[in-house]
Amino acid sequence: MQVRALDPHGPESGPWYAAFRAGSVAGRKQPTMAGVASMLTSLRTTAGNAFLDRQAYGAWDGDECLGGVIVNLPRTANTHTTEFELAVAPEHRRRGAGTALYEAAIAVAQAHGRDVVSAELHVPLAQSLAEHAGGRFALVRGFESKLTERRYLLGLPTESRPVDVPSGYRLRSWLGPVASGSAADLAVMRTLMERDVPVGERDHEPVVVTATQVLRGDERLAAAGWGLVTSLLSAADGTPAGYTRIFVNSDGLHAQQDDTFVLRAHRGRRLGAVLKSANLARLAAHFPGVRHLHTWTADGNEAMIATNRAFGFRPVESMHVMEAPIPRA
Repeated sequence: MQVRALDPHGPESGPWYAAFRAGSVAGRKQPTMAGVASMLTSLRTTAGNAFLDRQAYGAWDGDECLGGVIVNLPRTANTHTTEFELAVAPEHRRRGAGTALYEAAIAVAQAHGRDVVSAELHVPLAQSLAEHAGGRFALVRGFESKLTERRYLLGLPTESRPVDVPSGYRLRSWLGPVASGSAADLAVMRTLMERDVPVGERDHEPVVVTATQVLRGDERLAAAGWGLVTSLLSAADGTPAGYTRIFVNSDGLHAQQDDTFVLRAHRGRRLGAVLKSANLARLAAHFPGVRHLHTWTADGNEAMIATNRAFGFRPVESMHVMEAPIPRA
């Protein structure tokens, strides 16, 4: 077995993605992940990614790919950290591929001077970390769960009722990348959300997001085949009060509810429900083939959990953000 860097432009990219996807979705209920074109486009264009340097590696037995790992290295904030996405195809497990990929990823993190590694681990609701194969793999390597969220799933189409916009607020919704005139508002909201969203005990400092980063990020997502659906609420004085976004997978079947955020000064008016309702209507009108909408909410975020349940979302698995210190080389 050999671990080597992936050339996302080369012929090995197809088998690499197939093994990585098989390992990522195995044993999960209606999982979602980026399609092959979206993922490989992201890896091929990492030089233009303002936020992350993304490097991929594969474990190979001859011409057969056993699994892969993506090493995400932040460029602009939390540059002492790295994130691993590691998956081994089920039929190739217990052959040492996971360990080999992990050790290769650790070596990359050490070479870039990183101190902390994180990874997202998806566990069925009925299992604990210690009962889950991936959980045991992480725990024995010194990882600890620093934040727990649940993935909620909504089957589409749904007959949710529209929620009226309260007096004094203006709602804007659009498809595709954000227009330059709205990028500053979205940057402000994303920056404020970074300071407000639950992070548990993660080693993570809030990120300051700029309008330029918003524009470039949306352009990258659209170029990689993602559909973008956004709704933004403004207060009477024109300042942003809340926003929400949905990213539609290139398969046209799955979509991911991304951020939903309302400023504290505007809470208690059902603005989160207004935003979600507007975005769901836009999603149904322009992406009628989507059948599964996914969202992730921290266990302690009772207000958003209640809003999600009111729309029909149901919990399907736990997502643990695991962290561990990176040993010195």
